[in-house]
Amino acid sequence: MTQIFEILLSGITQGAVYCLVAVGLSLVYGASRILNFAHGSLYSLGGFLAWYLVAGGFDLPLWMAVLIILPVLALTGIGIERVIIRPLRGSDNWKINTIMVTLGLAFIIENGLQLVFGPGTRTIAPFVEGTLELGGITLSWYKVWIFAISLMLVGALEYFLGHTRYGQAVRAVSQDMQGANQVGINVNQVFSFTFALSVVLTGIAGILLAPVFLVSPLGGWAPFLKAFVIVVLGGLGSTKGAFVAAFILAVLEAFVIFYIGPSWAMPAWLVMLIVVLMVRPKGLFGVWEN
Repeated sequence: MTQIFEILLSGITQGAVYCLVAVGLSLVYGASRILNFAHGSLYSLGGFLAWYLVAGGFDLPLWMAVLIILPVLALTGIGIERVIIRPLRGSDNWKINTIMVTLGLAFIIENGLQLVFGPGTRTIAPFVEGTLELGGITLSWYKVWIFAISLMLVGALEYFLGHTRYGQAVRAVSQDMQGANQVGINVNQVFSFTFALSVVLTGIAGILLAPVFLVSPLGGWAPFLKAFVIVVLGGLGSTKGAFVAAFILAVLEAFVIFYIGPSWAMPAWLVMLIVVLMVRPKGLFGVWEN
């Protein structure tokens, strides 16, 4: 029984980080109906920037590195929306075009990371060491802190979206873009903001997971694929759905890895996705219309 609780807690802590990556992807889709294929590469970018500032030559403390990286990530998100996405919005088939463009952007970021940092993997030391003993269950303090930070960030995002005027503007744009524009909401500004927030969230996930999974230039595809499955399972555009789906799939993954093996984790996710979509085609909390 203790072992089952240990696996369950491991899945829950992992789910908090998956949630952080997936919520950013879901937020952008919900507001702008754009599926950002560069989301995983931006995850790697966050991890590499942290490594460069902490262990790559500057030897900064992690908290100071994060304070420097967050504005960089936010400006990167704004730049992507204004320079790459916005010019395509008025064109025919703009949704397909943005998918292709963000896919190309992912390759550009990956190759850029290889040129600057080299093809190898990098890591940074965890900011807290040691383990926590709880009723016979052993958890690393680092995973406990990852869980707490991720949950706090997702909670803050939900509060922002539900209880602030700007958050309600984001929700209004996600529900009816033309209607929001007619009542005076600056839709372009909301798009830029959601892209900035999305890149910041996935970048933070890349930083938090760098000591656990390492960072590599091509390592963003696995987080992106997992975030995509989570977002589809939870319901495209639903941050609440992404939150719930992230924990369901992370717990499933923990049990599958323990009892069957790591190579069966992703197939188990896809089977779960297929089963849920057969019952609920829009996902658990789907708001997807087109």
